[in-house]
Amino acid sequence: MNRLFRFEDPKIRELFDGRFLKSINKRVEIFDSCVKEIEDAANLKYPEYYVEPILPIYTGSSGGIAVYYARTLPYSTPSGLDIVVQVSAALLYYGSKNSLKTVLAHELLHYLDLVRRMSKFEMLSDEIRTSTFEAMYSDLERAIKPEYVYSDKNLIRSIKKKFVDGFEDKGLKEKTLNRWINMRKPVIELPPEENVVRIPVNMILTVKFDPILLLRIRELEKKSGLV
Repeated sequence: MNRLFRFEDPKIRELFDGRFLKSINKRVEIFDSCVKEIEDAANLKYPEYYVEPILPIYTGSSGGIAVYYARTLPYSTPSGLDIVVQVSAALLYYGSKNSLKTVLAHELLHYLDLVRRMSKFEMLSDEIRTSTFEAMYSDLERAIKPEYVYSDKNLIRSIKKKFVDGFEDKGLKEKTLNRWINMRKPVIELPPEENVVRIPVNMILTVKFDPILLLRIRELEKKSGLV
């Protein structure tokens, strides 16, 4: 997958200056290197991933702004169901390599938990909406703990430190507010109730996951006490 395919749209490109576009192209190399390090630490293949130019945010009633720097999203393809990690351009552009790597590693935990639950057709009563599987992203914080997935102790510490109550990086947040949101770069409001995984049940029934991935997930379930 071309990590920057969303920037091929002329309407998207005209929202950014040439300096930004040139820099974001260069930073994709950092993106890829982070993914490779995560794969090595987890001994797992990372799902497909790409850079999203429109930043999802949520403005609360008190005026505070929450930023969704990355999301793990299922989507339909001609061959069935697939899962992709969407990473905001703001994170790639303003974030340190450590923050980028930490967020990407955290999203892999979401990915593993999503595959785990779909492969077992595991639903909670409040996630059933007619013929649709829905899982609030806040619920996915029940994901498999990083110490059971990663061999890199520094990465484990970083995930636990930065994700105490959502993702916390004051420097990144300040840059995002001042240089992206306040400068009127593209954003989209995404209330928490809309930040859900929605998957038609018939697609879950027919999806086929990699047997090696499922075997690893079963091993992680045992370690995590999820079975």
